[in-house]
Amino acid sequence: MTPAVKIILIVNSALWLLTVIAGRFESWAVYETMALTPAKVYPGWHVWQIFTYMWFHSLGGFSHILFNMLFLWMFGGILEQTWGTRGFLKFYLVCGTGAGVVVFLVGHLFYPTTATVGASGAIYGLVAAWAIAFPERMIYLFGIFPIKSKYFALFPIGYAVLDFIVGGTGISHAAHLGGLAIGALLVTGFWRPRRMKNQVRYMYLKRKLKVIEGDRRKNPPGGRYWN
Repeated sequence: MTPAVKIILIVNSALWLLTVIAGRFESWAVYETMALTPAKVYPGWHVWQIFTYMWFHSLGGFSHILFNMLFLWMFGGILEQTWGTRGFLKFYLVCGTGAGVVVFLVGHLFYPTTATVGASGAIYGLVAAWAIAFPERMIYLFGIFPIKSKYFALFPIGYAVLDFIVGGTGISHAAHLGGLAIGALLVTGFWRPRRMKNQVRYMYLKRKLKVIEGDRRKNPPGGRYWN
C-alpha cells in the first residue's frame, strides 16, 4: 500500500470509527459542522465544508465507507506509483473538492438543506483516471475472472449514471458524476482550452486518415479509382 493511499484510508477509517463511538451521527456537532450542506456554505459561509465533507462517511451502512476505501486501495496505489505521492494526493484532493463544488452548486438549487458526506467524488475521479490511463490492464474479479480496466470501470460509472436516471435515494449523484467529470478532465488535460482544441483537431485528422486508408484498401493503386 502506497503512502498517500495508506494515510487517506487511515484518516477516513479513524473518523468513521469516531463517529460510531460518538453515538447518533446526525446529532453530532462535528458532523453538522463538517458535512457539506449547501445552505450552510452560502449564505452561512461554512466554505470549509466543500473540503471536509469527503473525510466523513454515513452511518447508514458500513458499505458506504467499505466500497469507497476498497476502490481507493484498488486504483489508488498504481496511480500514486505512476504520478508520485505529491501528484496523486493533489489529484485526489482536487477531485474531491471539485466534486464538493458541484454538490454545492446543484444542491443550492434543488436540496439546499441536505447534508452530503463521503469520499465518493474523489474515488470516482480515480476510477476515471484509471480507465483512461490504464485501459488495457487486467483486473481479476474475486481473484479469478480477468477483465480489462476500461470495462471494469464501466461498472461504477454505469452505476452512477443509472442511479442518477432512476433517482435512487440517499445518493449524491452530483458528487459521483462531478468526480468522474473532473477526474477525466484532469487526466486528459481537457480542462485546458488549447489542449482540448488540439485533441479535437487530432481526432478529426485521425478519422480523416482512417477514411483515406480505407479507400486505398478498397481501391489499390493501379485500380480504377486511382487511374
